[in-house]
Amino acid sequence: MNDLTLGAAAAALDAELRRFDQIADLLARLKLDSEKNLDRATRAVQDAAQSEEKIADAVRDLVGAVARSRGRQEEQGKAVAERAREVGARREELQTIVGRFAELGAEASSISSLLKEGGNLGEAAERMEKIAESAKSMRDHAEQREFGEAARQAESLRQQMLSARNKLKLVERKRDQE
Repeated sequence: MNDLTLGAAAAALDAELRRFDQIADLLARLKLDSEKNLDRATRAVQDAAQSEEKIADAVRDLVGAVARSRGRQEEQGKAVAERAREVGARREELQTIVGRFAELGAEASSISSLLKEGGNLGEAAERMEKIAESAKSMRDHAEQREFGEAARQAESLRQQMLSARNKLKLVERKRDQE
């Protein structure tokens, strides 16, 4: 059995079927009225027998190619299904991280509201410190799980919170000095 591709096996079968059709047409047209024509007809019958053997081989090759193609498709289907499970798990994991970002965003917003209402600067600075610590933890987790973009965003949030906390502490020191 040849290891032909599906297309090559189908093309080989098609070519041999066309050859057989030509032989059959020749046999049908030949007048069996002379020794020359009888010799031609005899060769055509022999050619037809050989062509039928080649057709049988080509059919076996085509069936083999179909089976190999089906086997490849089944293996690829398993790989696709496994990858789909991985994609789903990673998406779920990323959604957890994104949800945590939303929680930190809500906490940052509440600090902003506290400051607008004239709240305690020390309390706001402490809460910013906690957000920065949470962002660091998120960054470390995101890096460990190879979510580079989420890790960068968490680090950016951490830096922003530390910067805002430092500014609040400066303002608080200036107030205390006055």
